[in-house]
Amino acid sequence: MTIAQISRDAGEPLMAMRAIEKSYGPVVVLKGVDLILRPGEVHGLLGENGAGKSTLMRIVFGLAQPDRGTIELAGKGTVRIESPRHALSLGIGLVSQELSLVPQLDVAQNIFLGSTQALHAIPRPELKRKAAEILAELAPHIDCSASVGSLGMADRQLVEIARTLARGGEIIAFDEPTSSLTPTEQENLFKVIAKLREAGKGIIYISHRMSEIRAICDVITVLRDGQVIMTDRTDAHDTDTINSMITGRELSNATSRARHASQSAGPDLLSLDRLTTDRVKSISASVKAGEIFGLAGLVGSGRSALLRAIFGIDPIRSGHLKVAGREVTIKSPSDAIAQGVAYLPEDRRGQAVVPMMSIESNFGLVSLSRYSRFGFIDFARRRAAIRKLSAELSIKPRNIAVPLGHLSGGNQQKVIIARWLATNAKIYLFDEPTRGIDVGAKAEIYELLQRLAAEGAAVVVVSSELPELLYLADRIGIMEDGHLNTVIENSETLTEDRVMKLMTAGVAQ
Repeated sequence: MTIAQISRDAGEPLMAMRAIEKSYGPVVVLKGVDLILRPGEVHGLLGENGAGKSTLMRIVFGLAQPDRGTIELAGKGTVRIESPRHALSLGIGLVSQELSLVPQLDVAQNIFLGSTQALHAIPRPELKRKAAEILAELAPHIDCSASVGSLGMADRQLVEIARTLARGGEIIAFDEPTSSLTPTEQENLFKVIAKLREAGKGIIYISHRMSEIRAICDVITVLRDGQVIMTDRTDAHDTDTINSMITGRELSNATSRARHASQSAGPDLLSLDRLTTDRVKSISASVKAGEIFGLAGLVGSGRSALLRAIFGIDPIRSGHLKVAGREVTIKSPSDAIAQGVAYLPEDRRGQAVVPMMSIESNFGLVSLSRYSRFGFIDFARRRAAIRKLSAELSIKPRNIAVPLGHLSGGNQQKVIIARWLATNAKIYLFDEPTRGIDVGAKAEIYELLQRLAAEGAAVVVVSSELPELLYLADRIGIMEDGHLNTVIENSETLTEDRVMKLMTAGVAQ
């Protein structure tokens, strides 16, 4: 059975969402949104964090119900999607960063997960044969007997797609699917999406990376403040115009190179001498006051592990670490904080914030002693500090009693940065600081990093987005297999291709 054989004929729209409205209490999230998805179309859904994209997808996948409006599916008429299981039965699947697979079950079981008849009535060999049939074109390298927990993120996504196809899936939504993929895995995913398009499937693709949108999307819809600003063919608009539609303001200042300052930077603020952990090997490097130092490398190259070692999360086995010319011993995050080191991890929600706690409480997590006297927290002083920084960083909403989990990704990130600014840190370690953040918030984060460097801090940035490193960094270190292979000066002549060749030099050998 091929992908095409389980596809319906092209013609009428696969899905028509009309005048969709959704509110949560007094907050209106969607205001009469229309979205038409046609067979063989990759439809990009764009907007800032908080624009309504996620809410619209929750409605499509049965995780929320619209207050008003209708959803029509080809051959089924107007439907009310009651749950994710109901959505799958209607041929709608969602592939996101938080996959709905069961790691303990094998691939075949996950593909037919939720299909009670298939799991209980079909013999295991037949179940695996059916699963292998679906995967034949999609991902023939995946063993149907392997547990999903043993697969990488890219293969798990393919299993999620196969699961939708097994139900006769016609509509597949992708929500930031490349955030944890290597460049090769990303390219393979795009090939799979191309196959799905050729088979007449309808694809909704959400990404903050404009390069991806331009590479695979036929049509784009831009949401802003819960309303559709524009639906049109992707190639009808240049990137600056689309970004302006997304944010409602010009962002051209964030599309050219930053002015690099490494030649005028101050003395070494952070120095590593043959630093070694279980995951990084004899790394020697330095970062000057006033410098932004970028770290590039493939997933697993050791970029994040290096930051974790400097911040005292991963134990240092050997080597030396100096802060402002003085050798220090960092065995824990509290040691790092005492030395003026700040760290923003890659997994913001899992490692840096408590979503159910308020903005104010999250702000105070690493600085309890700063706002305490005789063992009691001075809440008035802490509130004054967060309100001042909220205004400086344009954190929205201004109500610091709101749970942090209610904020957009960009605003959550700014709360974490505000937390560190309050500690007067002098070394900032940022791991994927703009992952999952819209173009408007991204520009604001860039300005913050540049401001920190201009004020004399040493800033280290790990990023999988090469344009981001080329825009921000004064120098770029290339990591591979735990080693820092080379450090190159950034300049107007340095290209993404050049950096990528250095990143993959060992892989190609």
